[in-house]
Amino acid sequence: MMDSHTKRRAGRVCVVAVFTLLLVLFLSVNFDFYYDLNDDTMIKDILSGAYTGKPNGFCIQMLYPLGWFIALFYRAIPTVAWYGLFLCVCQFGVLALAALRLMRVMRSTGTKLMALAAEAAIALGLFLREFVIIQYSVTAGICMAGAVFLFLTAPEEEKPSKFIRRNLVPLMLVVLSFMIRIEVCIMLMPFLLLAGISQWFGSKKIFTRSNIKKYITLIGTALLLMLIVYSLDLLAYRNSEWVRFQNFFDARTKLYDFYGLPSYDNNSELYESIGLSRESYTLLENYNFALDGSIDTWRLEAIVDYQEQKLSNTFGFISKNSVRQALWRYKNQLKEDFHTIRNLIMHSGTVDEAMPIHRTIISMMVLVSYSLYLILCIFQSEGRVRAGAVLKILGLLVIRSILWLYLYMVDRVLDRVAIPLLMLEFITIAGFLIKDRVMEKKKNTMAYAVYTICIVCALLAFGGNRDNLRTEYRNRAVADERWNALMDFCRENGNNYYVIDVYSSTSYNGTPYSEKIFDESANLYKNFDLCGGWAAKSPLAKRKLARHRFKDVQTALYSGRGSKAKKAYFIESTGKDLDWLVQYYEKRGMTIKPKCVDRIETESSEIVFDVYELRTAIN
Repeated sequence: MMDSHTKRRAGRVCVVAVFTLLLVLFLSVNFDFYYDLNDDTMIKDILSGAYTGKPNGFCIQMLYPLGWFIALFYRAIPTVAWYGLFLCVCQFGVLALAALRLMRVMRSTGTKLMALAAEAAIALGLFLREFVIIQYSVTAGICMAGAVFLFLTAPEEEKPSKFIRRNLVPLMLVVLSFMIRIEVCIMLMPFLLLAGISQWFGSKKIFTRSNIKKYITLIGTALLLMLIVYSLDLLAYRNSEWVRFQNFFDARTKLYDFYGLPSYDNNSELYESIGLSRESYTLLENYNFALDGSIDTWRLEAIVDYQEQKLSNTFGFISKNSVRQALWRYKNQLKEDFHTIRNLIMHSGTVDEAMPIHRTIISMMVLVSYSLYLILCIFQSEGRVRAGAVLKILGLLVIRSILWLYLYMVDRVLDRVAIPLLMLEFITIAGFLIKDRVMEKKKNTMAYAVYTICIVCALLAFGGNRDNLRTEYRNRAVADERWNALMDFCRENGNNYYVIDVYSSTSYNGTPYSEKIFDESANLYKNFDLCGGWAAKSPLAKRKLARHRFKDVQTALYSGRGSKAKKAYFIESTGKDLDWLVQYYEKRGMTIKPKCVDRIETESSEIVFDVYELRTAIN
């Protein structure tokens, strides 16, 4: 027979299971699940075997232990979308864990139901897009958000052993985030640090032996686990070929994502000194650098070093913009957010289409959460409690300002980075609210007020986000029709190998080419590769070429006059010129003439891609 405590726990688990299932069903019925960008589809292709022909854990972006684990499932059952399923389980799992915690800390049935309604409203109203159009960086952010929320709302525990057991789940979420996207995890770590400090200093007795022991043990365990998985990753990539590629990858990332590619005309002395021709520079410019074997680590690092000398240097930190420039942009962004929020309120949701409306709606909810905390936890508190609340909010404002300034300094204010930042800010305030007012009060009035406001605001946001998402789905349908036509063409010509122009393979009219997560054909081998991108020149890219008996991309496309070797074909968006490709081969003493041998059409008979064979030019 179960005791009353076990029955209550089982009841909470059943309620949360039904709650989560209903959310999943609602989203599954009304929306398709997409990978957000081709970065996500490339990771999926590597793990599933669609890239090289065999499932592989060396997916480059995620740490190897996690990649190996997911690839293991692909080896067992290749037809299941394990990578997409893993990301969905992480995100909905965090929702379930948060719901379980809310069910535990709320005292009455009414507040429990209100808490679940508020969570559902926030998930669907604010973060609807993130739960159906999935990006692995955002998933890492959601795991960190779950860790912060669970840690902030954990019941106080004096004994170190029980304290560690109660916080094992948030600890594992941090490690999971670290393995999914190490950069996102580290960027969001200050929020977790603030949560830890607020919990520690919120204790009745701060510097007791027990307190010091339990927090130091928790921090040490987290660092040890992260060190272990990172060491396993280093061990997996210890092969000299992978080491060389990772050096190349790091230089490429700095150049494209942080420093920018200096123009050839204004910096010709640099390029001449490292032996990089204008034709090779064009390949860097249009991202088709996989074509040129001379674009190596040494040359990229030389360009990176050159850029570091020219860019802003603040206390040894290299960035595109100075602190002053970043502050100016940060101030302007805040003004734009307030302007958009005012338009949303005064003009019934009508805003300038150029504004990042999704991000602004979340910013508006963050502002509401600050207002709630200000009214309920600062104005209505006294003495040490008020001082603690003020310090927590000041700490949060300092963290958010520093992180946003960093993004403006490096010029990387992307949604996949900005959304996790806003999410962590909102979740941290929500955790503070629950800890300071709901968990500490015997009356339920405050909880009802907080959740009612959250539900109303989130439901208001749902309409705008849903309409934006439907527009994006229509745009994705148009883009996917083109991309699916290309993949179908390549499958139908499975004996051939195709090299695709990078900018022809990224997006159509600003909407990225991607894939549905649970598409039945998603894991089939792809007999094509991009002529650049973050996996270019990797051991995996070389293995893919070797599978088709090619040495490199340049000779795969054209081996020289009179060669009877098997050739690869080049695919580019219809109507684009290939002068840059002709000039590149001419620089290497090979005169070519691209011949359009096929055209790829959509089901609506629109010609979207041209297929070229590189032939010897006859004068």
